[in-house]
Amino acid sequence: MSTSELEQYQVDHLFLLVGENPLPNYVAAKTLLKQGGKPYLVFTEHTQKPAKRLQDILGLGDNETVPLDNNESNPWEIQKRIRAKIKDIQDNRDNVQFGLNYTGGTKAMAVHAYQALLQPRLEGARYKLNPEPIFSYLDSRQLKMLIDQQANPMPLDIPKELLDFSLDKLFKLHGFKLSKPPKTEVTFPDLVEAIVNHQSEWKTWSSEVLSLEAREKEEIGSVQNNNKPEKIIKLGDLKNAPELREIELHLQKLPQVITDIMQQKNLLTEQGCLSIQKIENSEIIPKPSKPRRKYPGEICKWLEGVWLEDYVLQTLKNIQQEEQEEIDNNKKEEEERLIDEVGMSFNFPENADIGYFEFDVAFLRGYQLFALSCTTDTEPGLCKLKLFEAYRRARQMGGDEARVALICCCDKPENIKKGFRSQIPDKKVNVFGSGHLANLSAELKAWIKEVDN
Repeated sequence: MSTSELEQYQVDHLFLLVGENPLPNYVAAKTLLKQGGKPYLVFTEHTQKPAKRLQDILGLGDNETVPLDNNESNPWEIQKRIRAKIKDIQDNRDNVQFGLNYTGGTKAMAVHAYQALLQPRLEGARYKLNPEPIFSYLDSRQLKMLIDQQANPMPLDIPKELLDFSLDKLFKLHGFKLSKPPKTEVTFPDLVEAIVNHQSEWKTWSSEVLSLEAREKEEIGSVQNNNKPEKIIKLGDLKNAPELREIELHLQKLPQVITDIMQQKNLLTEQGCLSIQKIENSEIIPKPSKPRRKYPGEICKWLEGVWLEDYVLQTLKNIQQEEQEEIDNNKKEEEERLIDEVGMSFNFPENADIGYFEFDVAFLRGYQLFALSCTTDTEPGLCKLKLFEAYRRARQMGGDEARVALICCCDKPENIKKGFRSQIPDKKVNVFGSGHLANLSAELKAWIKEVDN
């Protein structure tokens, strides 16, 4: 949809009912106001914090707020305070277009704010706003702005160029500050591609060589094997940095293509073993923001499983590049982009209100958040738990419009999806397993288009 199609429904003064998620208010403020128009935030004690964040991001003064205090269910107070703001606006300017977006707030707030604009003067029941106010609602299922009409509401697309939106702005709307910049460049792309093409061999090497060498071991028992005692070992945390730097990992169980990649990057010893110290020296796996003593451990974590996040990031960036080429060649419109912004490792500091959490990979399509949780774990129960956490956080951040998928190395992803949907019947949640990885680009594009309907 072009911006011009929306212009006839834009207003000079827009009342916004603020709920716990300020994202719909932001979208309404950016799309439903004329040039130079002003939004007015109607909020209660319960939604004071999201209203303040919205006020800061939109650059509003206190005069553009309508605090209801603890009167979210008080019809008299809701109508009185909105009417007072209308009168204050009218005293300074005539013939202005008013509007109300009632996506947020309580049902009582929506009903009585609506009534206040229909009857803006209690003492003059016949007095009406001229022109008539425009009422709207952001529909999370259709991803459209609905404009109230006499018969059926008018659904309008949200023009991306009006939004001025980013992942960073989304986080700020929710009071989250990144502990470090998100990652946008793919680590060791050649190796990542090779690992995906040889998943089985890499998984075997990772568990039988890497983890055995890099992690602490605890003997928890023994069994008889051909009349010989065999120890049962439990793997624990990663060893400390000095120990990890001494590790040299043999590569006999890996295909030649992976060995060649590591040799080209000068990561092997004279004996042909992979050296954690050489990887650290090369900085081919980025240094963490943590102290240097954490670096060898981060290298081992990347080799064990974080590589999958980089593969997903690489896939999304490839889709972005393909789309840009189509746009440049006039084969696709800018509005048709599937991916507008993408990043990885969105780390948030520990906070008394939200605790610590991390999105593995996320991207925006317009104002819509897509959150992708990644794990190389193959245990269905653990995969499902990771999906539940991603779903909860994504809905908290992106509202009902948010879309969530799990990308894992499980060979039966349908079972994980069925288990999730048996508890949360959201058909737009998806799970991609080991069989999808080689063709992940096509799988993700199909999913993004599917959940748009």
